[in-house]
Amino acid sequence: MTSNEFNFSEMVCFSLYSTSNSMIREYRPELEKFDLTYPQFLVMMSLWNQDFVYIKELSEQTYLDAGTLTQILKRLENKGFIERTKSEKDERAKVIVLTKEGKLLRNKTSHIFSDMECRLKLTKEEQGEITTLCNKILTRLREPKA
Repeated sequence: MTSNEFNFSEMVCFSLYSTSNSMIREYRPELEKFDLTYPQFLVMMSLWNQDFVYIKELSEQTYLDAGTLTQILKRLENKGFIERTKSEKDERAKVIVLTKEGKLLRNKTSHIFSDMECRLKLTKEEQGEITTLCNKILTRLREPKA
């Protein structure tokens, strides 16, 4: 019995899943040179945009839940790229700060993101369309269920 009920080529969830996995696999060889995973790279890019950030803010920027983010931060700290310090404003909160080595990593890895963009050969308009659609999906998935 053959059924086309689950036609992968028409499933948004499968398209997003398979594309995401493929892109992460493409990043892996370059990131391994710096002993980084893709989620660790995302966290570092976020910190390069804004240093001295609360864990909660970092979680909101990267869409990583607190448990996942905590493990990533521990590994980045063990590698000497970041420090977790107490906030001067709220001693219960932790602030993430780039170390000198973490700041230097930006220059060492700056080619990775642009190389991937070149490899995809998407126009700025196409990149914008994809980003807009993905952001729309994220927003709708974060809405309370009716």
